[in-house]
Amino acid sequence: MDKSENRTLIVKIVCLLLSLGLWLYVSNVENPLRTYDLKNVPVELINEDSLTDSKLAIADKQQFTVDLKLEGPSSEMIKVKKEDFKIVADMSAYALKTGDNTIPVQVVSAPENIDIKNNGFLGVKVSLEELVQKDIPIKSNIKVSYKENIYEKGQSISPQTVTVKGGKSSIEKIDAATLNGEEKDVDQNMEKDYDIKFVDSSGNEISNVQSNVQTAKLSITVTNGKSVPISLITSGSVPQGFTFGGYELSQNYVNVLGDIQNLNKVKAIDTEPVDMSALQADSEMDVKLNLPDGISVLNNENTVKVKFKVTKEENTTKNLVCNVQYKNLNDALSVETQNLTTNVKVTGSQDALDKVATQNINVILDLSKVQAEGTFDYTPQATLVGADNVTISEVGSVHIVVKKKE
Repeated sequence: MDKSENRTLIVKIVCLLLSLGLWLYVSNVENPLRTYDLKNVPVELINEDSLTDSKLAIADKQQFTVDLKLEGPSSEMIKVKKEDFKIVADMSAYALKTGDNTIPVQVVSAPENIDIKNNGFLGVKVSLEELVQKDIPIKSNIKVSYKENIYEKGQSISPQTVTVKGGKSSIEKIDAATLNGEEKDVDQNMEKDYDIKFVDSSGNEISNVQSNVQTAKLSITVTNGKSVPISLITSGSVPQGFTFGGYELSQNYVNVLGDIQNLNKVKAIDTEPVDMSALQADSEMDVKLNLPDGISVLNNENTVKVKFKVTKEENTTKNLVCNVQYKNLNDALSVETQNLTTNVKVTGSQDALDKVATQNINVILDLSKVQAEGTFDYTPQATLVGADNVTISEVGSVHIVVKKKE
């Protein structure tokens, strides 16, 4: 840096110091008057209770402020703050109506040596609406978790309702009065007070209302319990011509409640018997649980829904080639045809037909009418032996050759 630049820097510093000194002199020695605009100074509404007598309420949430034009010594003005002023608007001093009302304000306190130089009227606009009240049921949004094998027996809230009042628009927004919080690992009966919170349908809190109570007591009673399987009890069987394809429970386990002594005896919960003979198609029914003495079910769910799969059997047919035995042939005649056979058609369900073989069918040809040799076609008589749920629907004819014995 050369000498010329050094001299320039020194000159700037000297000028700055002189300016600062002059400002300090003017501010502290001369201390001239100056004006200052202080924006958004809070205004307190007093005697709001008088609105209730007029069945009015302040609409929504409103912030009340005024702008002040101040004058005073420079030394005081640099220290002035909004908090140094107390400004009020008396809600009982004027006749008010629904809608917008302009209320004059009063400056109750202000810093010494500071003058308020606002010209004309100084007031705040207050929007009022009809005062209404409403009774709202209180509901619990408390998240409760329990220790293992501890189950909730019941919950109650006291009081059950809360009376809330306020501006009509605010009251109409209220969707619920709720208790909020969380209780973890509860293992015994408990009672606790919670703040009542008013919320709209989106869960947003509505606070510019008043209620007759601010808290409510949530009481929780608990009991011992455990989860056990459900056993379906049946009697009889599905009618003939139908097939049972199984069942499905809406739940395979149930939470049972009771004292330790009774719970230790319970390994499973049976249902009341279901009469299977009444089932002729897929069906669904509520079946009552058969609960032992001293045992109850969580949430009083004393039934289980059962879906039964029952289908009507469709008849089908089966063809069998069966040996034919003959009888009552004249002693002077003989049958020349060897190994007589015929087709026998049986009808029934597929399950029944699968169990039928040629051994289950006797085929007999009665030749008592044959008195001379010749060629004949006869339909034999077929009967079932040891075959259930099937019938013979058709028997084929037999071709025989009969000759005289030599």
